[in-house]
Amino acid sequence: MDDFFQWLIDEKHMSVRSAKDVLSRRGRIYRMLNIEELDDYSINKLANCNQFQESSIFIKSQLKRTVTLCLEYSNQSKEG
Repeated sequence: MDDFFQWLIDEKHMSVRSAKDVLSRRGRIYRMLNIEELDDYSINKLANCNQFQESSIFIKSQLKRTVTLCLEYSNQSKEG
């Protein structure tokens, strides 16, 4: 696993299963947007993606939360 995975467990107090779910959703977002890294525009890009638009409100919420967590981790990593 990667540092992001460990950060989710240590800093966000997620269970291993929840952290793995976030990693899985991150991969799903990468595939949906055909990207390799998330940025500040990723949520807007998702909103314009047909696959995202066709998802349930629950899934949309999970995917947006994943982007938020990834960006939070990225920003903390840059600072630290």
